[in-house]
Amino acid sequence: MARSIAQATRGSSRNRSILLLAALFGLLSAGLMFAFLSTRGGDESVEETLRDAGEVETMVVMARDVAFGETITSDMLTEEPVPVRAILPSAYQNRADVEGLVAAAPLFAGEQVLPGKVTSTADQDTLAFKVPEGMRALSLEVPHEAWVNAGLPQPGDRVDVLALTAMLAEDPLTGDNVPEVRSRLMVQDVEVLALAQSLVDYFPETELTREDDDEDGELGGEASTATNGDGEDGARQAFRATDGSQTYEESVSVTLALLPEDAAKLALLDALDDEAGQYRILTRHQSDREIIGDQSNWTLEDLFELN
Repeated sequence: MARSIAQATRGSSRNRSILLLAALFGLLSAGLMFAFLSTRGGDESVEETLRDAGEVETMVVMARDVAFGETITSDMLTEEPVPVRAILPSAYQNRADVEGLVAAAPLFAGEQVLPGKVTSTADQDTLAFKVPEGMRALSLEVPHEAWVNAGLPQPGDRVDVLALTAMLAEDPLTGDNVPEVRSRLMVQDVEVLALAQSLVDYFPETELTREDDDEDGELGGEASTATNGDGEDGARQAFRATDGSQTYEESVSVTLALLPEDAAKLALLDALDDEAGQYRILTRHQSDREIIGDQSNWTLEDLFELN
């Protein structure tokens, strides 16, 4: 029994000796590493570090974050060495090629600048550039100028869209189908992207000649050749201009920036015949961004509701 205890004591002492030696070797390694780093100095530049890693080229990178739509200026850019194997295809190398462009997507500090994420000033005139991210552009036909505040809203204005429907419903007393008229704010606080209209000359007096009616009451004479203003026959009656400055609206549309689900709803409303569904544009004050919540449908009965 005493012999077993002695053997255990010798084994424990041997283990402690090994642990002490391992600790000493660890301290020695740390000391050597510290001495090596001290001889190299702690002020080595990033460029020198990168050059040690292999061949590099100077590239244009973002000095700070830039939001979508911002014009890129000199202070937003910097030039840094980038390992050749990390250079992105078609990335810019000259700051002058990037300054003055517009961010077509969010840009982040430290990233290389790619042609697909910036755009020129000329490109900003396209509709796709004007549609806010996450929104969709929908154009609505405007049969009457009163539907769109007499055509006065301009791109950039904020509007609500009021929906009006007249669906047939069965009268529970008579069983007859009667129109059920309702109105509701369908979308609120959306941006007008465009108000487009095609204008053509208006000629109020026709050149159509009439002979005396024959005995059958038919038009006796032959009308003059019909044109559409471009010399094409048969498109519509020919008119004589009395005032070349007069015009009339041939077609009008208003284009709105909408969430996809709101665009789907408005498209359904716009597809209805005017007798069944219409809309009205309600222009907001430029600083009014309030959203009216928990609104219900308004009906004809609400016209005469007492306060």
